[in-house]
Amino acid sequence: MNNRAIAFHKQSGFTILEVLVAFLVAALLLAVILSGFSTGLSSLARADRMSQAALVAQSRLAEIGVVKPLQEGEESGRDEQYSDYRWNIRVQPFIWDYADAMRQQGNTLYKVDVEVFWPAGDKEHSFLLTVLKLVKQEQP
Repeated sequence: MNNRAIAFHKQSGFTILEVLVAFLVAALLLAVILSGFSTGLSSLARADRMSQAALVAQSRLAEIGVVKPLQEGEESGRDEQYSDYRWNIRVQPFIWDYADAMRQQGNTLYKVDVEVFWPAGDKEHSFLLTVLKLVKQEQP
């Protein structure tokens, strides 16, 4: 017998099963990486919308007492620059232990709430900015 005919040649390379497992692992890793990118992008968009809402609230707050008088009440509107943002301002006297003593000295402390709303899918998100402002009453 010929020894050459009986000898088996050793194969080099990968089997089809090893290739399929490698593709499966690569596909799973790609899915995880893409999911991370998607989550990062949606978080970035959410942070951008929140920072725009903060800017709208701060600009509304800056107008109070300068462009508009600081007085008790409520006012609503829509932002000119970011048309999908709407805002609500509520001004009320701040009730605390020293409110009467301050009023006797001609000062009133107001609590100012500026809440900004914007649509996000089928929900509506909001951002609330609250500050205290002191008004000194004019004395005759």
